[in-house]
Amino acid sequence: MTASDPCPLSAFLADRTKIRRHGYFAINVPSVGNPHPEPIELIGGLPNHGFFPVTAARIELRDRPFEAHQKTVVETAVVSNDPDKVDIKTAFQYSNLQGIDPLLGQIKEFARRVIKPYGQDWEILATAGALNGIARCFDIFVNPGDVVLFEEFTFTPMLRPLADKGGIAVPIPLKGVRGSHNIDYYEELKHLLENWETEKPGLPKPKILYTIPTGHNPLGLSQTVETKKKIYKLAQEHNFLILEDEPYGYLTFDKVDDESTKYDLSNDEFIDALTPSYISFDTDGRVVRNETFSKIFSPGLRLGFVVINKSFVKQFLLSGEVTIKAPSGYSQLFVNNTIHQLGGIEGWIHWIIQVRNEYLRRKNAFVKSVQATEAAKRGYLDVIDPDCGMFVSIYINVEKHREFNGSNHKQILEQFYIKAAEAGYLAVLGHNMSVDEGYSAPRATFIRNAISYVDSPQVFEEAASRLNTATLALFQ
Repeated sequence: MTASDPCPLSAFLADRTKIRRHGYFAINVPSVGNPHPEPIELIGGLPNHGFFPVTAARIELRDRPFEAHQKTVVETAVVSNDPDKVDIKTAFQYSNLQGIDPLLGQIKEFARRVIKPYGQDWEILATAGALNGIARCFDIFVNPGDVVLFEEFTFTPMLRPLADKGGIAVPIPLKGVRGSHNIDYYEELKHLLENWETEKPGLPKPKILYTIPTGHNPLGLSQTVETKKKIYKLAQEHNFLILEDEPYGYLTFDKVDDESTKYDLSNDEFIDALTPSYISFDTDGRVVRNETFSKIFSPGLRLGFVVINKSFVKQFLLSGEVTIKAPSGYSQLFVNNTIHQLGGIEGWIHWIIQVRNEYLRRKNAFVKSVQATEAAKRGYLDVIDPDCGMFVSIYINVEKHREFNGSNHKQILEQFYIKAAEAGYLAVLGHNMSVDEGYSAPRATFIRNAISYVDSPQVFEEAASRLNTATLALFQ
């Protein structure tokens, strides 16, 4: 810890987690001075693998996204002698709360190669996806009445597990985002923290900052490493944790008009181009990094991981003991054996690059199509050219609407939604991604557009045409 932050990390733990104990009934037994070398274990209710109905698993892998023909086959047996693969005997069995060893080993290797956590005082823990990872962090850190800071626009489902623990969400304004190439709210956060008693009277100082720093959802922009370091310094000065949520961090983009764009990046080039994680310069242990396999493998597997300081490992595992236990063993089998088949971590990074390339093509196709519309040329809308992620946000310039009165931002945006739905165009309204809808109303005049689900980039030309029809109908 630093001189400005002398308290131990254990001070951040929620009261309820401090009294939790492992509840397994095979603990608290007398010690045995001379144990038998080959005991017959009749303790746990683990079914023998002979009871499992599955005797083999076959996975067929495509070489790149949307590749239909070339395939690689991965065969998984009930019992495997390969220590780097997960077999059915292991995957279908109760497993330890932290995750299955081969997968944890691969994730740790990935973390050292790509994420590069500071020092050695960190650990990898498997989760049942990104939401589970963050929910368990709120569980172990948040007491009723504790304050968690959010960017004023965020992935709002994260507010629910916070509310469930009695936490209070406080938004940080994103005033300088429109027209910017990145997200930098350092000055706004600094002002808020230094004037907390007058800005938020009656509330305790923040305990946590929840942030989506790379490919921010919904805005698609990222924090620079300079911004991150300034915000980290505020965390030290005002003594709060940082929950770094990174579901989109590897889907990195160049700007649409960048002539130097490369689709044949080497693994080293790709890694070097990533913005360093908060945890890469976390000297205090106050950062938890949350990741998921949903965006680069499959959301249905419900699998992710956290990189967390060792001081918090016990409580994080105990949180799993009162909720999900361990993540799905079959999901861990799928992910581990796929990475293994791809050639280990280097092959996995290569796959991520292929996924990134497809998203980059989609982003460029959509942004160019929107920029070319009559509505954009007339200034009725402005598209953010994102630098990472799965979303493109478009500002509808409601202040140019004939009925705009200075305060009816939401009403005009909802009029747009009706026009767009009639034209066959559906997107997410900005105010639906607000931490505090009333507080953010003047800055919520955008729509979030997912570029992930359509079958091909060619669809975006038709989407832009429908968007143009709806926007012109709104303003004319």
